[in-house]
Amino acid sequence: MTVLWKMKRSMAWNPFKLIFLCITFFIFATRQAKGADDLYRFCSEEDRSSDNSSYQTILRTLLSSLSFNATANANGFYNNTILATNSSDTVYGLFMCRGDLLPHACKDCVANATQTLSSDTNCSLSKSGLIWYNECMVRYSNLSFFSTVDRTPALYSWNVANISSNLSSFNSLLDNTMNETTHEAANSSKRYSAKQGNLSGIQTLYCLTQCTQDLSPQQCSDCLVEAISRIRTCCDGKQGGRVLFPSCNIRYELYPFYRVTDDAPQGLVPETTYAHTDSEYSEDPGYISHNCSNNNSDAAFRSNLGTLFSGLSSNATSNYGFQTHEGTAYGLFRCRIDIPSRLCQLCIQNSTDKITSECGLASTEAIIWYNHCWLRYSDRNFFSSTETSPRFVNLNFSNSNPIQSSVASELSNQLAKVATMTGNTDNKFQTDDSLRLNDKQTVFILGQCSSDLSSNSCIGCLNDVIGTAIPWSSLGSLGGRVLFPSCILRFELFQFYNLTPTTPTAPPPPPGESQRRTIILIVTSSILASGILFTFCYYLIRKNIRKHSRAILQENFGQESSTIESLQFNLPIIEAATSNFSQKNKIGKGGFGEVYKGILFDGRSIAVKRLSKNSKQGIEEFKNEVLLIAKLQHRNLVAFIGFCLDEQEKILIYEYVPNKSLDYFLFDTKQEKVLSWIERHKIIGGIARGILYLHEHSRLKVIHRDLKPSNVLLDENMNPKISDFGLARIIEIDQEEESTNRIIGTYGYMSPEYAMFGQFSEKSDVYSFGVMILEIISGKKNMNSHESHHVADGLLNFVWRNWRDETTLNALDPKLKENYSNVEVMRYIQIGLLCVQENLDARPTMATIVSYLSSHTIELPFPQEPSFFLNHRTNPIVAHESSSGQDANTSIPSSTNDISISEFYPR
Repeated sequence: MTVLWKMKRSMAWNPFKLIFLCITFFIFATRQAKGADDLYRFCSEEDRSSDNSSYQTILRTLLSSLSFNATANANGFYNNTILATNSSDTVYGLFMCRGDLLPHACKDCVANATQTLSSDTNCSLSKSGLIWYNECMVRYSNLSFFSTVDRTPALYSWNVANISSNLSSFNSLLDNTMNETTHEAANSSKRYSAKQGNLSGIQTLYCLTQCTQDLSPQQCSDCLVEAISRIRTCCDGKQGGRVLFPSCNIRYELYPFYRVTDDAPQGLVPETTYAHTDSEYSEDPGYISHNCSNNNSDAAFRSNLGTLFSGLSSNATSNYGFQTHEGTAYGLFRCRIDIPSRLCQLCIQNSTDKITSECGLASTEAIIWYNHCWLRYSDRNFFSSTETSPRFVNLNFSNSNPIQSSVASELSNQLAKVATMTGNTDNKFQTDDSLRLNDKQTVFILGQCSSDLSSNSCIGCLNDVIGTAIPWSSLGSLGGRVLFPSCILRFELFQFYNLTPTTPTAPPPPPGESQRRTIILIVTSSILASGILFTFCYYLIRKNIRKHSRAILQENFGQESSTIESLQFNLPIIEAATSNFSQKNKIGKGGFGEVYKGILFDGRSIAVKRLSKNSKQGIEEFKNEVLLIAKLQHRNLVAFIGFCLDEQEKILIYEYVPNKSLDYFLFDTKQEKVLSWIERHKIIGGIARGILYLHEHSRLKVIHRDLKPSNVLLDENMNPKISDFGLARIIEIDQEEESTNRIIGTYGYMSPEYAMFGQFSEKSDVYSFGVMILEIISGKKNMNSHESHHVADGLLNFVWRNWRDETTLNALDPKLKENYSNVEVMRYIQIGLLCVQENLDARPTMATIVSYLSSHTIELPFPQEPSFFLNHRTNPIVAHESSSGQDANTSIPSSTNDISISEFYPR
């Protein structure tokens, strides 16, 4: 429904209507909707009005009208136009609520959205704005956008938990279900559809598609088809994902994030009943379950295990989580942090005693869960790994009488919020009681992860619980718990955490007890006074250290220092994590300095890049890397944890990636493992998605400028992660290229326009990526650093000659013996050649490349001959700024520059 409202006529004709509308907006704007945090807001910086201008007044009127009309709007959609005398001040706007939302929830969400936009100083002066919530979207502009399909700005998000079942079957089910919902949404009056697909016995796939109701069926279908095509780019292999356009959106999860039926919640929700509830304080650890492996250990392991148990028990006196190993015996424990430390110690002591009696010392792997703690050990290093098996599930299943879909939706969405909150806490522990089902029932939730997990791994583990262990379509009552080796999740309709003991009335003291108490009081007071004095001195020392650190930060980073202060580590913390930069912890070395493995106090494994005082990487490159990568987050980029900067040290701290860099697997002649074609295919796709994120999908537009195999790390599942952002540059979103007089990079990977003229752009990274594609497929290096004047005989020429002579498969790595698709290999080689064309305008963008890689139905253009510019170059600037050599620790040919890492060690 479109309502045309001419403002001047309306005010003259009925001024009371406008006053009433503004009052109504104020009332609704002050209400807080559930889940009030917005997913994303975009307010244009290009065209802005001044404060208290006519446009700003009209914008507030429009937002008021949207909020007002959300109160009684059953369709969940409304658009309006406020006309002004000056046509440039006319404002167009709409809201859209998720199609399953009840009217009061839609009203609350729209009220919160309009209030946020009007109170945001940036948005209130912007000529166009957009805000997304889980439940609704509000949009406005000074240009009419009704009945048009807009795909920008776009928002992509995904569930960090991975699909553990057959990925191809999952993708097939996802495609079919999404296509069905698209057809239904496009042809429905509400332009909304939600459908489910049966993934397994207890797992269901939930899909939702929706368009704004001003679109025609064909426009809606086109918009949704485009959104679905981008799932593979952002969310491939993930348990959930969403793509949000201004005109349409799609989402899928393995839990019911929407109401499956239209029924509103009615009456009390059935509660799970237990033989014994733990709703009152108890010092009993509360044994739940255990699991022992069938593998038998040797005498040495049994001896190590006894020492390990002793170490775990002794550390339970002062820690709520601890991990250690004794020889090949690895173990950890985790206690709930809402219990006293003595109960943690008691629980761990019970755990070691019971697991010894139940499993003996013969099992190579075991886990035991109590209400207060859990403990596990293994003959393999499982630290920092997310493990979901074995598992313990205590839930009430009922296929015939499941809980209402509206309750399941509310519960699953709240559990997902708690999962995110838990991962983002320092101690990986979170409780929540914000979900009120009705006047009599509140849901109490507890989430916890083992302390060795990273933030994303913790969130992923708990999301795995929500998506794979809870049978949402047959959950018979509310209450239960799921216990994984790496995380636990529990929800009940009674409070089971933060319980306090009942204090009994104290009996009168016996004779002589009063004097003894006086002595105890004096001694205790003395100890307390000493403790306070020590604490005060410690506080003063810490305060001086913080002031010194902030001064160094301010001196080097200026105004940006406040945004990165939380990422700064003190040097003693890093020294403790790396055993004072012990040689046994060193995992790499290059011209920049050395890389060490470390373990932080919270159990996280880290890679510490310590810049040498003689390194060519100066403070500018160091600052660039800190400021840049701190703002980037993608599963195909190495995660940045923090940095350390003092008068003598420049240190960068990253997530520890257990496998080595890609060039080790491609070029090390001593390497026994040969990458399979499936792994090469996966690595190429992952690198492409990471670069696409840098170019188009991050908050910044980033040109890496040093893409090469040694700057691609591989995790335990051989997923690629792009690293080393010291040379990266940020450019404007709409900027085509930039130039520099300081050309730094690596021979063989620099595009000709960058190496000869200093011009770099997205197409420079595309060129480097094309070289990597050909190296990954062929197993050959583009050039050795000592052969820079013989490029005509290098890899690009070799592949091009075979392509031209229609002997393309001659370029395939001869070590690759497995079955592979000839068509697929030749297609990937063709994509690589398209990327290394001399004419940068002929090279495809990363978005196009990702579409080429994900769809075999797109016909590829014929590539032009690649550039062999170094064979006849006359400009020597590259040779002055870049150097080549061999890694000091190996005999593997490698290329390094003044800051790049080329090491062949796990990190």
